[in-house]
Amino acid sequence: MKKQENVGSKVLRVVEKIVRNEVEKNCFDWPPVCMGIFHQPKRPKNVKKENNSL
Repeated sequence: MKKQENVGSKVLRVVEKIVRNEVEKNCFDWPPVCMGIFHQPKRPKNVKKENNSL
């Protein structure tokens, strides 16, 4: 029983390190992975052309 508890605590520590590294990499990394959030160009106005050449 003691060995299972020891293995479980080691696994928990490894998972904690992995999660901490991922959070630091994703939250504090600059520039962020998706820069599309910051640059949102406006769509052009919908211009309907009249066809008078008939």
